[in-house]
Amino acid sequence: MKQKIMSTAKQLMPLGWLLTVMACSYVYGLTNGITRPLHTMEIWLDRIIPFNEYFIIPYIIWGPCIFLSFAFFFFKNRDAYYRMIICSVLGHVVCYAFYMTYQTYVPRPFITDDTIFLKLVHYIYSNDQPVNCFPSIHVLTTYMMMRAFHWEKLSKRVAWIPQFIGLSIILSTVFVKQHVVIDVAGGIVLGEAMILLVYHPAFGKQLFSPRSRKYAKNRQLQA
Repeated sequence: MKQKIMSTAKQLMPLGWLLTVMACSYVYGLTNGITRPLHTMEIWLDRIIPFNEYFIIPYIIWGPCIFLSFAFFFFKNRDAYYRMIICSVLGHVVCYAFYMTYQTYVPRPFITDDTIFLKLVHYIYSNDQPVNCFPSIHVLTTYMMMRAFHWEKLSKRVAWIPQFIGLSIILSTVFVKQHVVIDVAGGIVLGEAMILLVYHPAFGKQLFSPRSRKYAKNRQLQA
Protein backbone atom coordinates (compact mmCIF):
# COMPACT_ATOMS: atom_id res chain seq x y z
CA MET A 1 0.00 0.00 0.00
CA LYS A 2 2.80 2.43 0.94
CA GLN A 3 4.59 1.70 -2.33
CA LYS A 4 1.40 2.34 -4.26
CA ILE A 5 0.89 5.67 -2.51
CA MET A 6 4.48 6.69 -3.20
CA SER A 7 4.11 5.73 -6.86
CA THR A 8 0.92 7.75 -7.20
CA ALA A 9 2.50 10.75 -5.49
CA LYS A 10 5.47 10.56 -7.84
CA GLN A 11 3.15 10.49 -10.86
CA LEU A 12 1.28 13.56 -9.60
CA MET A 13 4.38 15.60 -8.73
CA PRO A 14 4.50 17.36 -12.14
CA LEU A 15 1.21 19.01 -11.15
CA GLY A 16 3.42 21.14 -8.91
CA TRP A 17 4.40 23.15 -11.97
CA LEU A 18 0.98 24.78 -11.65
CA LEU A 19 2.48 26.65 -8.71
CA THR A 20 4.48 28.71 -11.21
CA VAL A 21 1.22 29.88 -12.80
CA MET A 22 -0.22 30.63 -9.37
CA ALA A 23 2.91 32.62 -8.54
CA CYS A 24 2.40 34.67 -11.70
CA SER A 25 -1.15 35.40 -10.61
CA TYR A 26 0.16 36.58 -7.24
CA VAL A 27 2.47 39.05 -8.97
CA TYR A 28 -0.59 40.59 -10.64
CA GLY A 29 -1.85 41.70 -7.24
CA LEU A 30 1.44 43.47 -6.59
CA THR A 31 1.14 45.48 -9.82
CA ASN A 32 -2.59 46.24 -9.51
CA GLY A 33 -2.25 49.77 -8.22
CA ILE A 34 -2.35 53.25 -9.71
CA THR A 35 1.27 54.31 -9.42
CA ARG A 36 1.98 56.09 -12.70
CA PRO A 37 0.25 58.17 -15.42
CA LEU A 38 -2.69 56.27 -16.87
CA HIS A 39 -3.59 55.76 -20.51
CA THR A 40 -6.87 54.64 -22.03
CA MET A 41 -7.19 52.54 -25.18
CA GLU A 42 -10.95 52.95 -25.44
CA ILE A 43 -12.25 53.29 -29.00
CA TRP A 44 -15.65 54.03 -30.50
CA LEU A 45 -16.57 50.33 -30.49
CA ASP A 46 -16.20 50.16 -26.73
CA ARG A 47 -18.77 52.91 -26.33
CA ILE A 48 -21.22 50.89 -28.43
CA ILE A 49 -20.80 47.65 -26.49
CA PRO A 50 -23.34 47.75 -23.63
CA PHE A 51 -22.63 46.78 -20.06
CA ASN A 52 -24.23 43.40 -19.33
CA GLU A 53 -24.07 42.06 -15.79
CA TYR A 54 -24.97 38.50 -16.85
CA PHE A 55 -21.54 38.12 -18.44
CA ILE A 56 -20.04 38.21 -14.95
CA ILE A 57 -20.70 34.45 -14.78
CA PRO A 58 -18.29 33.46 -17.60
CA TYR A 59 -15.89 36.12 -16.31
CA ILE A 60 -15.59 34.62 -12.82
CA ILE A 61 -15.43 30.99 -13.98
CA TRP A 62 -12.21 31.81 -15.84
CA GLY A 63 -9.95 30.70 -12.98
CA PRO A 64 -11.58 27.27 -12.41
CA CYS A 65 -11.76 26.68 -16.17
CA ILE A 66 -8.05 27.37 -16.66
CA PHE A 67 -7.17 25.09 -13.74
CA LEU A 68 -9.38 22.28 -15.07
CA SER A 69 -7.82 22.73 -18.52
CA PHE A 70 -4.34 22.27 -17.08
CA ALA A 71 -5.57 19.18 -15.23
CA PHE A 72 -7.07 17.80 -18.46
CA PHE A 73 -3.80 18.16 -20.35
CA PHE A 74 -1.84 16.75 -17.40
CA PHE A 75 -3.73 13.46 -17.63
CA LYS A 76 -4.47 13.44 -21.37
CA ASN A 77 -1.39 14.97 -23.02
CA ARG A 78 1.61 15.59 -20.79
CA ASP A 79 3.60 17.31 -23.55
CA ALA A 80 0.80 19.81 -24.12
CA TYR A 81 0.57 20.33 -20.35
CA TYR A 82 4.22 21.37 -20.07
CA ARG A 83 4.04 23.58 -23.13
CA MET A 84 0.92 25.37 -21.87
CA ILE A 85 2.60 25.97 -18.51
CA ILE A 86 5.50 27.63 -20.32
CA CYS A 87 3.11 29.58 -22.58
CA SER A 88 1.24 30.89 -19.57
CA VAL A 89 4.33 31.91 -17.60
CA LEU A 90 5.99 33.65 -20.56
CA GLY A 91 2.70 35.37 -21.44
CA HIS A 92 2.32 36.66 -17.88
CA VAL A 93 5.87 38.03 -17.92
CA VAL A 94 5.18 39.96 -21.14
CA CYS A 95 1.91 41.31 -19.70
CA TYR A 96 3.64 42.51 -16.53
CA ALA A 97 6.27 44.26 -18.63
CA PHE A 98 3.45 46.28 -20.22
CA TYR A 99 1.71 46.89 -16.89
CA MET A 100 4.85 48.31 -15.30
CA THR A 101 5.81 50.55 -18.22
CA TYR A 102 2.53 51.58 -19.87
CA GLN A 103 -0.33 51.35 -17.41
CA THR A 104 -3.79 51.54 -18.98
CA TYR A 105 -7.22 51.81 -17.41
CA VAL A 106 -10.83 51.07 -18.36
CA PRO A 107 -13.68 53.48 -17.51
CA ARG A 108 -16.29 51.63 -15.47
CA PRO A 109 -20.03 52.29 -15.33
CA PHE A 110 -21.80 53.20 -12.12
CA ILE A 111 -23.65 50.14 -10.85
CA THR A 112 -26.01 49.28 -8.01
CA ASP A 113 -26.44 46.06 -6.03
CA ASP A 114 -29.99 45.32 -7.14
CA THR A 115 -29.36 41.77 -8.36
CA ILE A 116 -27.01 38.91 -7.56
CA PHE A 117 -25.22 39.51 -10.86
CA LEU A 118 -24.63 43.17 -10.05
CA LYS A 119 -23.40 42.16 -6.60
CA LEU A 120 -20.84 39.90 -8.27
CA VAL A 121 -19.75 42.71 -10.58
CA HIS A 122 -19.41 45.02 -7.60
CA TYR A 123 -17.29 42.41 -5.83
CA ILE A 124 -14.94 42.16 -8.84
CA TYR A 125 -14.73 45.94 -9.14
CA SER A 126 -13.97 46.25 -5.41
CA ASN A 127 -11.11 43.75 -5.54
CA ASP A 128 -9.54 44.72 -8.86
CA GLN A 129 -8.42 48.22 -9.79
CA PRO A 130 -9.45 49.29 -13.34
CA VAL A 131 -5.81 49.27 -14.42
CA ASN A 132 -3.30 46.79 -15.89
CA CYS A 133 -5.56 46.04 -18.81
CA PHE A 134 -3.42 45.74 -21.94
CA PRO A 135 -2.89 42.97 -22.87
CA SER A 136 -5.69 41.09 -21.11
CA ILE A 137 -4.45 38.09 -19.09
CA HIS A 138 -8.01 36.74 -19.07
CA VAL A 139 -7.98 36.70 -22.87
CA LEU A 140 -4.35 35.57 -23.18
CA THR A 141 -4.73 32.41 -21.12
CA THR A 142 -8.21 31.61 -22.43
CA TYR A 143 -7.13 31.92 -26.05
CA MET A 144 -4.09 29.70 -25.52
CA MET A 145 -6.24 27.01 -23.93
CA MET A 146 -8.77 27.23 -26.77
CA ARG A 147 -5.97 26.68 -29.27
CA ALA A 148 -4.62 23.72 -27.32
CA PHE A 149 -8.06 22.10 -27.09
CA HIS A 150 -8.54 22.66 -30.82
CA TRP A 151 -5.58 20.38 -31.48
CA GLU A 152 -6.82 17.60 -29.20
CA LYS A 153 -8.66 14.66 -30.74
CA LEU A 154 -11.91 15.30 -28.89
CA SER A 155 -15.17 13.78 -30.07
CA LYS A 156 -17.49 16.09 -31.99
CA ARG A 157 -20.02 15.88 -29.18
CA VAL A 158 -17.71 17.65 -26.72
CA ALA A 159 -15.16 19.48 -28.91
CA TRP A 160 -17.37 22.59 -29.02
CA ILE A 161 -17.58 22.92 -25.23
CA PRO A 162 -14.11 24.42 -24.46
CA GLN A 163 -14.43 26.70 -27.50
CA PHE A 164 -17.85 27.96 -26.41
CA ILE A 165 -16.73 28.52 -22.83
CA GLY A 166 -13.55 30.24 -24.00
CA LEU A 167 -15.41 32.57 -26.35
CA SER A 168 -17.86 33.42 -23.56
CA ILE A 169 -15.00 34.30 -21.21
CA ILE A 170 -13.32 36.50 -23.83
CA LEU A 171 -16.57 38.33 -24.59
CA SER A 172 -17.29 38.78 -20.90
CA THR A 173 -14.20 40.94 -20.45
CA VAL A 174 -15.71 43.73 -22.55
CA PHE A 175 -19.37 43.26 -21.51
CA VAL A 176 -18.57 43.67 -17.81
CA LYS A 177 -16.25 46.57 -18.68
CA GLN A 178 -13.09 45.02 -17.30
CA HIS A 179 -11.33 45.46 -20.63
CA VAL A 180 -11.65 47.29 -23.91
CA VAL A 181 -11.52 45.85 -27.41
CA ILE A 182 -7.82 46.61 -27.89
CA ASP A 183 -7.02 44.76 -24.66
CA VAL A 184 -8.77 41.71 -26.11
CA ALA A 185 -6.91 42.01 -29.41
CA GLY A 186 -3.62 42.35 -27.54
CA GLY A 187 -4.33 39.23 -25.50
CA ILE A 188 -5.14 37.20 -28.62
CA VAL A 189 -2.06 38.40 -30.51
CA LEU A 190 0.19 37.69 -27.54
CA GLY A 191 -1.42 34.29 -27.03
CA GLU A 192 -0.86 33.36 -30.65
CA ALA A 193 2.76 34.50 -30.42
CA MET A 194 3.33 32.33 -27.34
CA ILE A 195 1.71 29.34 -29.07
CA LEU A 196 3.87 29.76 -32.18
CA LEU A 197 6.99 30.05 -30.02
CA VAL A 198 6.41 27.17 -27.61
CA TYR A 199 4.89 24.80 -30.15
CA HIS A 200 7.64 25.40 -32.68
CA PRO A 201 9.54 22.12 -33.30
CA ALA A 202 12.84 23.84 -32.51
CA PHE A 203 11.67 25.01 -29.08
CA GLY A 204 12.99 23.09 -26.09
CA LYS A 205 14.94 20.41 -27.96
CA GLN A 206 16.43 19.16 -24.71
CA LEU A 207 13.29 19.74 -22.67
CA PHE A 208 10.83 17.78 -24.75
CA SER A 209 10.89 14.31 -26.20
CA PRO A 210 11.23 13.54 -29.94
CA ARG A 211 7.55 12.53 -29.90
CA SER A 212 6.67 15.92 -28.46
CA ARG A 213 8.65 17.75 -31.16
CA LYS A 214 6.88 15.73 -33.83
CA TYR A 215 3.57 16.62 -32.18
CA ALA A 216 4.52 20.31 -32.21
CA LYS A 217 5.50 20.18 -35.86
CA ASN A 218 2.16 18.61 -36.79
CA ARG A 219 0.31 21.27 -34.80
CA GLN A 220 2.24 24.03 -36.59
CA LEU A 221 1.21 22.57 -39.95
CA GLN A 222 -2.41 22.54 -38.85
CA ALA A 223 -2.31 26.13 -37.55
